[in-house]
Parts: sequence; C-alpha cells; structure tokens
Amino acid sequence: MMRVGALQAHVFRPVFLSGRLCLVLLLLFGADSLTSLSGRQLEHEGRRYLDLASVGKRLGMQSYWLRGHKTFRLRSQWTTIDALKKSKLLYINRMPVYLGFPTVESGGRLYLAEADFQHVIQPILTPQVFRSRPGLKRIAIDAGHGGKDHGAENKAHGLKEKTLTLEVANRLKVLLERRGFEVVLTRNSDDYIPLAQRPQRADRLKADLFISIHFNAAESKAAAGLETFALTPQFQASSKYARPTSKDSTRYTGNNQDPWNTLLAYHVQRGLVSRIGGPDRGVKRARFMVLKELDCPAVLVEMGFVSHAQTAQKLHSAAYRQMLAQSLYDGILAYRERLVRLQ
Repeated sequence: MMRVGALQAHVFRPVFLSGRLCLVLLLLFGADSLTSLSGRQLEHEGRRYLDLASVGKRLGMQSYWLRGHKTFRLRSQWTTIDALKKSKLLYINRMPVYLGFPTVESGGRLYLAEADFQHVIQPILTPQVFRSRPGLKRIAIDAGHGGKDHGAENKAHGLKEKTLTLEVANRLKVLLERRGFEVVLTRNSDDYIPLAQRPQRADRLKADLFISIHFNAAESKAAAGLETFALTPQFQASSKYARPTSKDSTRYTGNNQDPWNTLLAYHVQRGLVSRIGGPDRGVKRARFMVLKELDCPAVLVEMGFVSHAQTAQKLHSAAYRQMLAQSLYDGILAYRERLVRLQ
C-alpha cells in the first residue's frame, strides 16, 4: 500500500493519481485529509498550499523549525519570517502580520496558503513582481469621525476620538507638505462626513494614497497598542473571523490595490511601532467602508486605546500627538522609498 509520506517524497515532480486511486486514498485517510500535489504543494479544503521551505529557497532564505517545533523560520541577512503552526499569525521582522488562512503542517513540513503567499509575502518582500506600480504625489488624510460622531471617548480624561484624529491629521499634513507632497483632508473642521463620501473625495481629487486615522477603545482597560488595517482580499475572512463565508466573495474597487495596500500597511505599522514602541498589534485585514471603494492604496490606522489609562495620559501631551503624526510620516516615507527602488 502507498503511504502518504511516499507521495510527499516526489519533490520535483507532480503526482498524478487515477480516479480509482484517489477514491482509495479518500477512503483510507478521509475526505478532509491533505492531498499531496508534490513535495512543494498541498491541497487542503479546496485551497492550494505551498511548502514554506521551498518558498524560502526561492527567496534565498534559510529555513528550519525552532525549538519546540511550533514555529517555522525563514531567515536571510535582512529578513526573518516566523510562521506559527496551524495559525493565521506570521511575524515578519518580529512584526505580527495576519494571514487569510491558518498554516498547515504535514509530514514535518509547514505549508502556507498560496493566496497568502500572493497577498502577504510577495507584496512585502518582492513587490517588484506586481505591475501597475502606483505613484505618490497627492495624499488624502482622513480624520476619523467628526461632528455628531464623536468616536471613542474617555470622559474621565476628557478625550474624544474625533478631536484627536483631526489634530494628528493636521500635524501630519504639515510634515508631508514640508516634504513636497500635495495633501488633502477629507475634513478640516469638526464636521460630520458620511463614510461613503470620504473615499469619493479622495478619488475625485486623484489621491495616490489614502490614510484614515482612528483611535480605539475597549471594555477591557488593559487593551492597548497600535494596529494598521488593509482591505481584506476577495474570498478571505477579515482578521477577526476564523473562516471565510459567502459574504467574502465580493470584490471591491479597493481590491485592485491589494499588493500596494499590504506594502503600505507594513511600512505604516513599522513607522508606528518604531517611534511609539507598541504594543504592536500588527498588520490586519478588514472591510471598512472607507477602504472598499478607492482607486489608490489605502490603510486605516488605530493609534492607541483611549480607554487605556497610560495611553490616555500620553494623549494629553502635544509632544506625544506630534510623535504620532511623525510616526505616520515615517511610514509613508518608507513606503515611498520602496516604490522608488522598484522604479
């Protein structure tokens, strides 16, 4: 009888199975088991997975399990990727980046969904493989909430999200204009702007980048940290959900920018954490309304929890609010530098 391990030994040749043999294997190992396509690929739940060691080899990276056999590492001189077993969490240079699908282990190897290779690994490590590289001259800054929509609040500290986002947006505008960028704001006063109108204005003004600024709040007073969201790719679940559903099959205009959304989110999050210090809640995916219908790369940032006592205390400081704007500026410049290198 042929064992599953024997199928995986064919590293460089696809394995073609007759219909009868496929039926036998399904009866032996179960319909939900992993089907080996080759030593480099698997099919699981109708989805193609790539062997991470082979991915690392293609990228010129060493690959090995860390002690405990729960984390698989790819490493080069400049980059370290740590993939957790059976998890949607990946670390790129110690930054948490959320995948669309959990990794899969089989035969001592760890596999990554091909969709995550395309939507996470390639945009961050090898964005040169994508065409239609965006320019970066005009930036739209979206100060979250406003007017009747106060957003998150900490009444004990007298903090309102709508006020904080507008101040950080204005500070960021000054920094970017000094560097020669054209900057537009979706709101420049305490006005209520419907969510759908915010991306519409950015598109009307032909923005090359859209960044929506927000602050978080939670029932748990211990919740803290910084996070950056890009639009969820089609057919994937957003980061807070375990599995995709039929609702995730819709493709939005913003999905045309998927590689650049990811690259922008990575550099913005790095800028935040490098200057502010964290906690680093990572790069995540969500289908926020302001991200769906855009013709340019876009992210939404959550720059701390106003419900967290120490963060709330810092937010009273003008110097700290300037530091938040500076961190976004750093991330945007790093993103621009990456685009320049591609050209």
